[in-house]
Amino acid sequence: MRWKHDEWAQRWNAERLIIAVDEVLRSWDQDPVRAAGRLSGLLRVATPRAVVVLEGAYRGRRRSLVPMLGTDVGALTEDHGSDAGAVAALLTFDRSGYLREAGVRWLATSNEPFTLPFLLLRLNDPVDPVRQQATAAVHARLTVGHATLLVQLLPLIEGLGARRRAGPIVRTIGELLIDGDPAGRAALWAGARGDDTAVAASCLRMLATIEPAASVEQAVATGDPALRHWATGVATARSLDPAVQRRLLPLLEPDPNPRIRWKALRARTHHPDGEPHLRRALLDPDARVRYLARAGLRALGHTDSAALYRTTLTHADATRDTIIGALAGLADMGTRDDAARLVAFLDHPNVRIRSEAWRALATLDPQTFTARAGQLRADPSGKVRRHLSTGR
Repeated sequence: MRWKHDEWAQRWNAERLIIAVDEVLRSWDQDPVRAAGRLSGLLRVATPRAVVVLEGAYRGRRRSLVPMLGTDVGALTEDHGSDAGAVAALLTFDRSGYLREAGVRWLATSNEPFTLPFLLLRLNDPVDPVRQQATAAVHARLTVGHATLLVQLLPLIEGLGARRRAGPIVRTIGELLIDGDPAGRAALWAGARGDDTAVAASCLRMLATIEPAASVEQAVATGDPALRHWATGVATARSLDPAVQRRLLPLLEPDPNPRIRWKALRARTHHPDGEPHLRRALLDPDARVRYLARAGLRALGHTDSAALYRTTLTHADATRDTIIGALAGLADMGTRDDAARLVAFLDHPNVRIRSEAWRALATLDPQTFTARAGQLRADPSGKVRRHLSTGR
């Protein structure tokens, strides 16, 4: 849920930034100095994600900023003193290659941190002089002391990595953080443990290339669904060292998402010591996980899955989930003779258990199910009564 909230908040902030910048530009002629100050205040606090959205909004427009700001960039930036950086940053979005180059050239002389996202976006510029200016400016910033800032920009940098013209320098940034700046790896771990989900995800993807186990452990610890799915892919990869994989699989096997449990179990089938884990998975509440467990045990020569389901239902200390797994497993593998075992759970106080018992009974012994339909109609839970349609 935090990931969805972060996505919504970032999108909302980006849209607010576009509206606010438009308002500033509309008021430019009335008071250029004040407008430049407002623009500076907006761009200096804008997130990298908002800057990317702002660039996209301006890239799709046909009109240029020339009628508003003019073409004398030197005079324009000199007129606005400390706010000149924001004016130059906005020029890097213009449809005019001349203005973009002039804006990048000015930003290249600035050491202000807020300018770096604007320079990074120009690494993929279609105009060679603009791209060359931006590349030189970014290279000049890839020095000790910029690791923390680069980490905060990793989501933007990753996006640029897919663009042909920007790819080489993006790889250079990755190498700097991993192997170059001594503070780079520490900054990556700080980002991985921070509150910004997008930054954490980017950091963990980079760290996984050198520290897969620790990266997976951190991703699972966040509880974020998207990061847990990513961690599952890393932990279950066939190329991962088997010893490391055995260390990580216990983190995934109790996951509430059945798809993650299924992937963890599939990885277990490739290990020689996987049989105990396959047997436990026979009682998983999810049908796909149970089927994979039975298939894995059959490959090892074991065909007694139904016996485990029957035995589990006799244990007084069986947990809710194991009872549900056993009832569902009997529905998969049992016979009509198991109906008596199911009847004992039709009035269980747990709704999910009652529901699973009725479903299994309808599958294995329709006649007994029909005969007890009155009991089912009287059940207080609609989640249980819905099985009335199963027996028809």
